[in-house]
Amino acid sequence: MSAQDPPGPDDERAVRLRWLARAVVAAIGLWFLADGLRGMWSGAGVLAQVLIVVAVVLAVVLAVLWLRHLARRGRGD
Repeated sequence: MSAQDPPGPDDERAVRLRWLARAVVAAIGLWFLADGLRGMWSGAGVLAQVLIVVAVVLAVVLAVLWLRHLARRGRGD
């Protein structure tokens, strides 16, 4: 298969399964991260816990966007 051939149905399915597996691994990692933070600051109030979760989610989103930027710059698009 050359780089210009359209992906077949098996290729598309494999890509979807890979992204699903990545999402599951990311969700498990975020669960452990949130659980650890909750354990460290168990005495924090509800507002503080919400702010911690928002900060973690924001950090993950920024990391993903930064990695996508690096990947696109590396490809030369």
